[in-house]
Amino acid sequence: MQQLTAAQGAFELTLLNAECARDKFDDLVIEGLSLGIPAEIMTRLEAIWSTTRQIAGEVITVGRIVVRQILAFIKAHPGIAIGVAIGAAIGGITAAIPFIGPLLAPITTSAAVLMGAAVGATVDSGSPSSDPLVAAIQLARKFFEFIQSVFLAVRDYYSEV
Repeated sequence: MQQLTAAQGAFELTLLNAECARDKFDDLVIEGLSLGIPAEIMTRLEAIWSTTRQIAGEVITVGRIVVRQILAFIKAHPGIAIGVAIGAAIGGITAAIPFIGPLLAPITTSAAVLMGAAVGATVDSGSPSSDPLVAAIQLARKFFEFIQSVFLAVRDYYSEV
């Protein structure tokens, strides 16, 4: 994990907050749909998008920052988006099965989306022979390391003040 100083973390958070301040959720939905992310997932991101926190007297759009970083991650790893879309399609097809489809759909959708993301992560990692779950974990770790380093550095910065 990249170690940021407290001042670097505060600066990085301020930059991320400023970049996201004028973003609109509708634009984000269009961008996500063009990347192949299912509409159901994009609409669920709206709850995260609207999350804000007050940190040392400054309102930080934490949700917007997180959602923007998720999209940046998906752009950098397109195999995950394709895998998730295929998994969501499998869930939709399962829901169309008469009688038992609505009962099986939540389980099938969850499993298919996770497996699709794992296979997509394997493709993105460049080593298709490796375990898909290991590749998914490695890619997720890379994603969260940046966010974690920023928030830990900011915590240190404001605990010193």
